[in-house]
Amino acid sequence: MENEITKLQWAKMFIDYLANGVDPVSNIDADAETLHNEEIRSCFRYISEILARDIYETESNIRKGNVFYITDEQFAELKIYSYNCKVSELAAEINRVTEGNNTKKFSATWINDWLETEGYLCPSELKSRIATEKGKQLGISSEYRQRDNGDEYYINFYTEEAQSFVFSHLNDIIAYRNEKYNEKKRNEKNNIINIDFPKGRSVREFIQQHNDKCFIMSIGSCDSVAEVGSYQAVLYYKGKSKVLKKTDIPTNSANKCILEGVLDAATSIKLSTDVIILSSTPLGFNTSKSKNYRYCDEIYRVLSEKGCSIFAAVCQGKGSELISLVKSMK
Repeated sequence: MENEITKLQWAKMFIDYLANGVDPVSNIDADAETLHNEEIRSCFRYISEILARDIYETESNIRKGNVFYITDEQFAELKIYSYNCKVSELAAEINRVTEGNNTKKFSATWINDWLETEGYLCPSELKSRIATEKGKQLGISSEYRQRDNGDEYYINFYTEEAQSFVFSHLNDIIAYRNEKYNEKKRNEKNNIINIDFPKGRSVREFIQQHNDKCFIMSIGSCDSVAEVGSYQAVLYYKGKSKVLKKTDIPTNSANKCILEGVLDAATSIKLSTDVIILSSTPLGFNTSKSKNYRYCDEIYRVLSEKGCSIFAAVCQGKGSELISLVKSMK
């Protein structure tokens, strides 16, 4: 993680220099030769990978209706209440203008969570949140209430100024919620079942033992200097195979290339079946803190939506045998 943060800081520094017309390597004015510097090109490839990852993750979540978003046109339609309103009313107004976006409903809790993070709200002795001094200055007031059953709680009201503040920071609130959601998903484990690869068994013998199942096998490699990789994957079922290949993958991780191959092969499956993902190294399935877990999660989603039962097996020490088998298939 620390290494990843260092690389991000390095990339940001390069971009900041270039944005100001300065060559980040020589610290002089940038010119046409600057973009041909291999260190700068490497930085751009790394940034491209980061952006591709974020785009992939965001598009995937939007397709599943998990990421909430609002367009500029919809934002312009938001209306301020002419009275001190409740946070639930603010959420209702946001949901009114974003009704056609095919996402989950915007939750008042997202506003409260962000306001607490920013110091405008804090937990009370009654567990419900109340305005801090900073929140009161913004225009949030907290009123004590009691239900018929005796339960006590606080309810918050927002002046027009406070409403405007919430709406003006809506993208910050959405980004905070989406990041919390993604963090939660990364900490969840999918339901891919591990199969022990028998000692002394060859790869071909293992496949023959499970000849009623569909196999996904993927091999990959990368040039750590150029930070570009490739994969060759095979979808194999009862003697029939489909080969997939991809090159010029921006990465310095061979496992990422392998997982892209597995994902593309999984996408190619047409019917519900039992699937075994066979690799010579652990790919991070059922390990939410794995660097490439988002690929594992997407592979699980693709196959589970097709109604497949999903298994993973690792033939450690038999990498050359697996590579030979994959390359021999057509």
